[in-house]
Amino acid sequence: MGTSERGRPPKVRIILLHEKHIARMIEWRNQPEIGEHQPIAQLSRDQFMNFISSQKAPHFWKLADREYILIIEEVTGKQPVGWITLEISSQQHGLSRLGYSIGKEHWGRGYATAAVRTLLVQLFTKTAIVRIEADCSVHNPASMRVLDKCGFRKVGVKKEYLVINGRRVDHYYYELLKKNFK
Repeated sequence: MGTSERGRPPKVRIILLHEKHIARMIEWRNQPEIGEHQPIAQLSRDQFMNFISSQKAPHFWKLADREYILIIEEVTGKQPVGWITLEISSQQHGLSRLGYSIGKEHWGRGYATAAVRTLLVQLFTKTAIVRIEADCSVHNPASMRVLDKCGFRKVGVKKEYLVINGRRVDHYYYELLKKNFK
C-alpha cells in the first residue's frame, strides 16, 4: 500500500456526496486516466444535485437498497481525494457492491486501500451487510492490489464484461464475506 508522508497509511473518512464536491467529481470524471479501466458517465451539475437529493438517508448507516456516491476525504486536510460507489443490492439479504476511483493527482498514496478498508469496517460493524462484491478490469493491477489487500477473494473472470473506450473488457470478479474480514 502507498503511504502518507510519514510512512503510515493515510487516514481517510467516508462521507456522502455533497454539493461542495460536485466540481471535483466533474473534474475527476473528465480525467482520461480515470476512464482507462472503467466506463465513466459524464454527469452535469444538475444530475449530481438530483443524485444528492435522492441519496439522503436518515442516518448514514441506515442505507436503502440503492446506489450511493461516497466521497473519500483525507482526514488531516479534509481534502477530497476520490469517491466510492456503493450499491446496496439487498439490505434484506445483506448484499452490496462497491467500486472506487482516486483522482489522478492522489494516485500511489494508499488512499483507495485506506478508504475501502474504512468502508468495510463500517459496513460490517454498523449494517446487516454480510457480502460485498467488486469487479475490476484485468488490465488494472492497482485496483487488484487494493482488493487483495482488503481481503477480497478473486472468484473468476467476467468475459467481455463492460465496454470501456469502445471495446469490451474482461473483468475479475471479487467477493468478501463478513465472516472472512480481518
